[in-house]
Amino acid sequence: MGRNLKLKHRESDFEFTKNHKRLLLGSVFLMATSAIGPAFLTQTAVFTSQFLASFAFAILLSIIIDIGAQINIWRILVVTGLRGQEISNKVVPGLGTVISILIAFGGLAFNIGNIAGAGLGLNAIFGLDVKWGRSYYCNLCNINLCK
Repeated sequence: MGRNLKLKHRESDFEFTKNHKRLLLGSVFLMATSAIGPAFLTQTAVFTSQFLASFAFAILLSIIIDIGAQINIWRILVVTGLRGQEISNKVVPGLGTVISILIAFGGLAFNIGNIAGAGLGLNAIFGLDVKWGRSYYCNLCNINLCK
């Protein structure tokens, strides 16, 4: 823990263009909606109806903590000019690889939850069988990916 990281400030002739702005906006929206999917919305509706104001407070608190964590992480990434796994590897060798694997498995778990939530949501809205709802959602995702 007592290691000193020497960060080099990189001077470059970088110019912020419209394409960079478009990419930045895309990443902002991706970060903002990364945790919001059909499963999240379905479970939020169920828990809100059961726990009312106490659940609303828990959601508000988690949003505030999430914003604080993301701001600090993005500050470190911007100041160093490195990717997250590179910074982690400088702190503890091999940690970046472990974190990358954990993030990949987390993304897989969230997507499995979103598929299940989409099936449940389509069941609640249209009375569609959950298996058919999941299938429909996956086909919609595949169609959007193939464009």
